[in-house]
Amino acid sequence: MLDTTWRVAILLAALTPAAACGFINDSPPITAPIPPPPSPSPAVSVSEAKRALSQYAIRVNRANKRLSPQLAALASTGSTLQMQTAKYKIFKANKLTISPYKYGSPLVASPKFTGHPKWFFAAMTDRGGNTPLRDIIVLVQDKPGGPWRSAYTPLTTAPATGPLARGVDVADFPEVAPQDDASLVLPPGGISGALADVLNLGSRSGHYRSLTLTPWIKTRYRNLREDKTVFKRNGWAGTASYSASTVPTYAVRTTSGGALVWSAIELKEAFRHTGRGNNITWNHDEWGDLLRPYIRVSTAKTSLTTIERLEVLAYVPPKGKGRVRFLANRWAPISIQGR
Repeated sequence: MLDTTWRVAILLAALTPAAACGFINDSPPITAPIPPPPSPSPAVSVSEAKRALSQYAIRVNRANKRLSPQLAALASTGSTLQMQTAKYKIFKANKLTISPYKYGSPLVASPKFTGHPKWFFAAMTDRGGNTPLRDIIVLVQDKPGGPWRSAYTPLTTAPATGPLARGVDVADFPEVAPQDDASLVLPPGGISGALADVLNLGSRSGHYRSLTLTPWIKTRYRNLREDKTVFKRNGWAGTASYSASTVPTYAVRTTSGGALVWSAIELKEAFRHTGRGNNITWNHDEWGDLLRPYIRVSTAKTSLTTIERLEVLAYVPPKGKGRVRFLANRWAPISIQGR
């Protein structure tokens, strides 16, 4: 990967023969040769990546300071923008602030494309908080000259610097990995579905032995069952399950022949209070009350429908070379309805 060491303070034309007068030209028509398609080229150069990342840091910090979805739309798009908008809503209601990002020394890889949209990714260490974090972000440009905006922003706390992960490296200008790549343990387009299936079914899932079960996967599997138990015990009936998100998946080839894959899953829970029992509250250890920003009260009494999104970055090895490993993730509740 490109080591772009720097610091951010805040961080076919047709050929028409002339017709001769008085006779018919029986010669076959002359056509210009069809030019070959352009060769793929990197999405950005090193200097272009520096400029794009500097501008991104400025814009996202400005949006975070004001908790403004409108300003966030200048820095983010797709999944990231949806998650940021939800976070701002919750933070405003709970009177919370976001520390400025202080990015430095990012690692950058620029996949090759023949046109737009195109994207590149950067692993950026943020030292703005108490613990260094690494945002491994995908920046997308929809059209020539358009802004570079983040479409995925999963993060990790370890390692916050150095290689992305043990045995995982990407060339400076890698190839994009096809969504249906059958040479991998799982195709990139199937990662989110496989993860959702394992979270729903555990060891009964056909993908169970294809994934490395991180602590957060085990916790979410357990929490899903606990949620169902709590709702049932309190007189609520309904459903809760994970599924693959419809947001785009991005995948790039690694030097090992595997792929880095950015995708997302969603947890949807829909319950109604059908019997005797307690009402439902929902509080997050760091974000506070999650219900009041959406339904204006802190307790749901008759119905509650929620959608939580989890962005994930996975390393997918070639077949026979190990299991899928999840390197980073980011969570937010993107929809809450109830009364």
